[in-house]
Amino acid sequence: MTVKRMILPGLLAGAALIAISACDRSPSDPDDQVLATVADQQVTVGEFRQELEERNRRRPGYFNSAERRAELLDEMIRWRALLAEARAAGVMDDPEFRRLVERMTVQKLRQDRMREEMASDRIEREEIERYYEANLAEFSRPERRQVALIRINRPGEASGAEQARIRAEQARYAALELPEDVAHFGAVAVDYSDDRSSRYQGGVIGWLVDTPERRYRWDEAVLEAAFALETPGEISPVITSQSGYHIVRLVQLEPGSAQPLEQVADGIRHRLTRARTQDFESELIDHIRQAHPARIDEALLAQIEPPATIPPERERDPESRRPPPMPIDDADAPRQESDR
Repeated sequence: MTVKRMILPGLLAGAALIAISACDRSPSDPDDQVLATVADQQVTVGEFRQELEERNRRRPGYFNSAERRAELLDEMIRWRALLAEARAAGVMDDPEFRRLVERMTVQKLRQDRMREEMASDRIEREEIERYYEANLAEFSRPERRQVALIRINRPGEASGAEQARIRAEQARYAALELPEDVAHFGAVAVDYSDDRSSRYQGGVIGWLVDTPERRYRWDEAVLEAAFALETPGEISPVITSQSGYHIVRLVQLEPGSAQPLEQVADGIRHRLTRARTQDFESELIDHIRQAHPARIDEALLAQIEPPATIPPERERDPESRRPPPMPIDDADAPRQESDR
């Protein structure tokens, strides 16, 4: 059987010796027959068929013609010619290349071992449920409340403080008279509040969550009053704090809720799988190290000095470690005596 050779112009001319016929010996497996030879590299019938099948999955019917099959064989020949040249050039002996191959080899080993282990390991429904119950707080949203506030600053003098307190009582009375469809302080905040960030928003300061680690900029007395309100629309008494007088109103209240197990089951399964993967990988490395014990020359190790972090010439001259001076613009330069 003869296959037409199609080698691109100038591509390693004369570097490939191709034997298109089967080998003189008759292998028991037809796939072991040598289809082509390039230097010390061979293309077997089985390798060629495997490449054909892989390419045909991407491009069905493309290799039905003998010409295109010959093109594929020529591509495989070119690859092996380049590989033979790389070996002859010593690429395989390059230390950086060897380190790259070693990293890829180790990574392939880990992937294969992990794939074998994890293929037989399943996260059962019961384990997901146990994790969900043990970490329910993580899948729950705490109660939160939207709060509106009026703040009236308190002057330092006693008379001014009393006037500020009276003003706060007036603001509270005005808030109690607001229409029912106004959920916050509305125009009352504009008329009375000294808090610039919220006075034009009806006094709304945002959502508050009562947690032990809460960190808000408001005085603790104000926060305690806000979390004591139970019904939307409820208004607190006037609260005295170090910064002034406050009135707090509950705008909205959202009770705490937990995400259903069905919504988080896939995420829990992923977490458990990742944890098992990490555990197995650690066990795998320990097992391999036990199978291949190391001997360390501690005395020799102690003699090895760490590399210098600063070049020796700079270490001897501390001045050289200082950054260079900033360039001075002519306009900013000090005037000389002659310029005066």
